Parts: sequence; structure tokens; C-alpha cells
Amino acid sequence: MSMNDAAADQKSPTTNYHLHPINTPTDILQCEFEKDGFICLSSLIDKEGASHIRAGAEQSLQDCWTILHANGHTKFPHEYRTLVATNDDDKNGGPGTAKEYALGRGVKHGFKEIVMRHYGRYEMTYKCDQQNLISSIDDCCCSPYLANVLDSIFHNEKYYMCSMSIVMASAGAAEQQWHQDGPHLDIARHQPCHCLNVFIPLMDVTLCHGPTELRPGTHYYTRNLASMMLAARAKKTLRDPVLPLLHAGDALIFDYRVLHRGRANLSDEDRPILVMTFAKSWFSDVLNFPKRSMFDVQRSEA
Repeated sequence: MSMNDAAADQKSPTTNYHLHPINTPTDILQCEFEKDGFICLSSLIDKEGASHIRAGAEQSLQDCWTILHANGHTKFPHEYRTLVATNDDDKNGGPGTAKEYALGRGVKHGFKEIVMRHYGRYEMTYKCDQQNLISSIDDCCCSPYLANVLDSIFHNEKYYMCSMSIVMASAGAAEQQWHQDGPHLDIARHQPCHCLNVFIPLMDVTLCHGPTELRPGTHYYTRNLASMMLAARAKKTLRDPVLPLLHAGDALIFDYRVLHRGRANLSDEDRPILVMTFAKSWFSDVLNFPKRSMFDVQRSEA
């Protein structure tokens, strides 16, 4: 049974969730995080700061297409080109598509600066470490409060920010399959969170924009997904999926192990999210980005 099959059911997601103000006591947030596998915080970054980061991210993505093409990694210097739709599977775009994407899907076809996670859905680290982006986050983010929240979730163990990126779901991006971002480190018993994502939308997200959908409590199930999901269904303890509809600058903080997916972007605009990944000091994520760089020149065979 695949992860998507195990997670699927006929229930419609709910938009009922707790959007906590940033003065919420951290012990309340910790309890909710450990129970559900995620929490939502209101106004972690102000709208002006979110808008500034969004503008930089959109330009950086366009720069990526130019650099990838200039160094021989892609056939054309933009996200995709339009093809005549056929009944055959296109190499990049899936059945019956009229798009050929510049990048192939997944880490295997990506670069340390950008990976296409799913068709039309990109995670980009390019320029995220530049000072103009960092200073914007430092100026606008309630970092002392976020630090207190993370201290509580990590039980005051040392942690660090292991990556910062932009997830961009372009207009028309397909729905993702259910997935977790990383494995359990102990499959015999549940352990506290060792790695988490902080998702901050850089625009107001509606259902049409393809919000992030989560299965509450599944960070307990993913160490043995198929059998534990079946048991939860039998006991009627499996909870409805949740679709937080967040505003620019709000934050979704979730355990690396919880099941989630990006819904299809049915709007006519790209949907950018700032992602900060934090982990306990002894953990290193080596699975989500390859080592090769888009700045490496692709040499043509003689």
C-alpha cells in the first residue's frame, strides 16, 4: 500500500483549526503540536515584510531559469513550454499534458539551488541566504517569540536552522501526493520531534491557491503507516484532514513526520511560501536536495 493510498479517504478537509496569536503561552502550543503534529500562528511576519520577500523570490525564480539554461541544464530559459496535448505521457508533465517542464521532477533531476517537488511546484534555496532576505526576516519576524516556541517544542535541546527556502506553487500546479518530509529515527516507538518546518505564506492563501493540507496526528502513524492507519480507521480515531487558510505573514509549524500535501493551485497567480527548517543540533537532513549546483556547466559530449 502506498503512502497516498494509506492516507486517502472520502472525507472532505475542514478549515477549522486554531490560529493562535503570537502571545499564546508556549506550553499550550507545545501540547497542541505534540497532539496534532502542527500549529498555526498569526502574524509572525508583517504584510510589508512578506511582500518584500515575495518580490525577491519571484525574481530569483526567474533568475534560476536563466542560469539553468545558460549552463546547459535545460532546453529553454523558462519554467515550461507548451506542447500539443496527446494521449501519451510527456516526459515531465504527466498524462495528456500540454506542458513540458524545464526541470524533471524530484531530487534526482534537481539542483541544490532548486528542485521541482511536483509538477509546477518548486523548492528554491537560491539567494535565500543573501543579506537582503535575512534582514527582512529579522526585521519583521517576532524572532524572540518564535525562539521560545521552538525551545518548547524541542524540549530546550539545542537546535539550529538547517535550511531556508521558498516553495513556489506556480499557477496551475498539480496537487501533491500525501507525504512526510523525513522519516522516524526510531521505528519501534514514537520519539519527540527532531525536525520541523515553519511555513510562512507570502500572500493571502485561499482554497484556489492550493493551501497545505495536513492529516492531524499522523506523525504518530508514519513510522508504520499502513498498519497504523488501518488500526486508526478501525478504532475510528483517524481525524479529518485540515486545510489552514492563512494570511500573508501567518505561520504553519509542522513536524517533519506528519502527512501533508500541497493542494492544486487553481488560481492564475503563483503561490510563494517562505520555509525555515529547524532541527535538533545532532540531526542533518541529506535527503531533500542534491549536491550538484546549477552553476556547474553541463559539458556536451563530443
